Amino acid sequence: MLLHQKIKGPDDFFKRLSMRKPRGVYFYRINSYDETILEFVRKYYELAKKDGTIIDTHIENPTAENIAYFNEIIGDRYVHGPGFIADALKRWLPRIRDYERASMADGIFDSLEVLRRQGKNIEILKNNFTRIMCWLYYNFYNIMEKLGSEDIPKIIFWGNVNFSELSTLNILSNAGADIILLQPGGDSQYLAIDPKSQFSIDLKMGTEGFPPGFNLDWLLKLYEDDKNRKLLYSGNVNIKPNTNAWLSGDIFEDLKNTKRGENTAFFYNMFVRINGCDNRNNYINELYLLYQDLKRTNRKIQVINNNISNPSVDEIAKIKRGNYANENQLILDLKTNIKFTSNTFIDVARDAFVDTMIETSKLMNMDLNKILNKGIYILCWINRYIVELMKGTDIHSPTPILIYFGTVESDSECLFLKMAAKLPIDVVIFNPEKIKDKLEDKNLYDIQFDETLKVREFPTDSAGLTMGTTAYNAERDLDSMMYSDTGMYRDMQFAKANAIRLSTTYEEIAIYWKQEARFRPNFSTVDNVVNIPVICAKVSGVPNSDIDTYFGKIKDLLTDTTLLYKNENICKNNVSVAAGVTSFYKNNRLDKEGIKKWDGFKYDYLRAETQDYILSKLSALLKSRIIVGTGQNGVEYKIITIVLDLPKEILRFIQSFDFTKCPPKLIIVNTTESIISLEDSIIAAFLNLIGFDILFFVPTGYDNTGKYFNNQIMEEHIIGNYLYDVAIPDFSRLKSGKDKKKSFFARFFG
Repeated sequence: MLLHQKIKGPDDFFKRLSMRKPRGVYFYRINSYDETILEFVRKYYELAKKDGTIIDTHIENPTAENIAYFNEIIGDRYVHGPGFIADALKRWLPRIRDYERASMADGIFDSLEVLRRQGKNIEILKNNFTRIMCWLYYNFYNIMEKLGSEDIPKIIFWGNVNFSELSTLNILSNAGADIILLQPGGDSQYLAIDPKSQFSIDLKMGTEGFPPGFNLDWLLKLYEDDKNRKLLYSGNVNIKPNTNAWLSGDIFEDLKNTKRGENTAFFYNMFVRINGCDNRNNYINELYLLYQDLKRTNRKIQVINNNISNPSVDEIAKIKRGNYANENQLILDLKTNIKFTSNTFIDVARDAFVDTMIETSKLMNMDLNKILNKGIYILCWINRYIVELMKGTDIHSPTPILIYFGTVESDSECLFLKMAAKLPIDVVIFNPEKIKDKLEDKNLYDIQFDETLKVREFPTDSAGLTMGTTAYNAERDLDSMMYSDTGMYRDMQFAKANAIRLSTTYEEIAIYWKQEARFRPNFSTVDNVVNIPVICAKVSGVPNSDIDTYFGKIKDLLTDTTLLYKNENICKNNVSVAAGVTSFYKNNRLDKEGIKKWDGFKYDYLRAETQDYILSKLSALLKSRIIVGTGQNGVEYKIITIVLDLPKEILRFIQSFDFTKCPPKLIIVNTTESIISLEDSIIAAFLNLIGFDILFFVPTGYDNTGKYFNNQIMEEHIIGNYLYDVAIPDFSRLKSGKDKKKSFFARFFG
């Protein structure tokens, strides 16, 4: 008989009997869940499936045929005693060794003795004896010879046991089997049978409840998926990465070192992130000298600054893909896009891609479309960066280098860099500002320095090389202290923003209209992106039919950054789709880089961040489909054409827009029956996304502003009577609404 022992950790279950200290078997219950539990159960399940027993929900009662066969071998008589039971076991289960047989006989007798003491008659004892014996034969026969052996057989019971099942499992455990009871429903039913946990121990490891649908079928599918996933790999285990284990600690010297190890079964690479800088006064110079040293030794280097730009339409078009029924099929097909001249390279790269896609599937919750999109991005970046790095090199050549300079912000970038680190490539991330990023990996070696420095890009040539003085860097520190999470903002501090419509009453429009964005309700900055509360409204009618006061109030809203249109179009002509524009929008994706390289691009004189901001909001406008017909009949191409040919005064307002200060304005006064055109609707919707405050004044109350909007981008305020054929005055000569003299009674009564 083997004693039940306590484990120090789940891995104890997988130790051979002679390696267990103290020697014994394990009988545990699992009532909670987390990733550690899942991995343990998967590993345990594989062993139980191979050389043990798996019970789902309950042990089936013996059939009439089972009992008849038992009676034929043992007879119809039962004598309550261990000798009779041992003799029956010898005839019924002849393959059991004497030691285990004696243990099982004692166990069966003890469980039946409990029933006898409860007053059960001999017939009930006989029936329970028959059931236990049949269970041992028909459900556990395959483990009988292995009980108590060096490789302890595994039993997994999925569900809640009853007394007879628990007794039988305890008999097997004492005879030399490991057992886990997996109880997604919790421990209450078990404790009703064994309140003092005399038979088994609660593992108490998981941190949460089991997920819905966590049953044996689910685990079986997981097991089959794992088995199928093994088929995704090349099977070439002759070459493996040795990542970081060889490092000395001086990363710059390690990076230059090309003699890293002699074992040809490995390729030696590094995966390192350097956060901050050790001496910011000469940091840039050190990087530049490092780059020069590496180039002198003919090391291949690719540098990515700040982020990896999205694949272009042409890059995506080169990726061969199809329709897939499951993720394994998807991965198996996509990996064929990876092609190198060396078969060894192909195997290593494709296996790394398989690893990455399996991680992607977990990240994307098994959504095939999302997995496919991530896979396409990674393959495009492999073609863009890795193919060139690996060209003309051998698996044991001086390792090419991929430098990422900046903060890794997207999941796709993380996946790509982690995949690159599984190839014979040195992957080095420089994060001089020490901004927390998304990249995490067990193989990533993090180096921390105390000092920080804001650097635009990795220095690869002396033409753009700049270094700050001590005073300059001190000023940057002060700048960072003053303008980071303090509510104070530097001029033009931010390059990205999101417009959030501010719902107000009509009276509040005048209050917030000239107020800086940072003082408006719900203003915030998150991850260097400003959330700007903006006003976008239609004002219908005229209060008290008082035209003079009405237009005086409009004049009060005019500022130096207001675009005013009075019964006129913003876009003066009907717009035809510009030549070449149709190539910039395919598969619901805007090719921003292609636009920048286009000969017809008119915004290249604007600041780079302004160009990027305009194109990002153009992309957002297309994705939102706020304009009627987007994605149909070429309307999307008209949108692109119009946004890429905005009037100069609008562009100036966009470039001058400091997102924390007062937003620029668009006021449209329409006193006629004319409907705002498609072109002007596009401009208004675009400027709303940019962050403009927008007001439509429509004294007629006509529904002439929303024809081309799928959803109303504005709220409407009806403030008075509808008036028609109203002449719009010259606002430059008009008195302000605040300057209007009040009547005697108005002055007297307030």
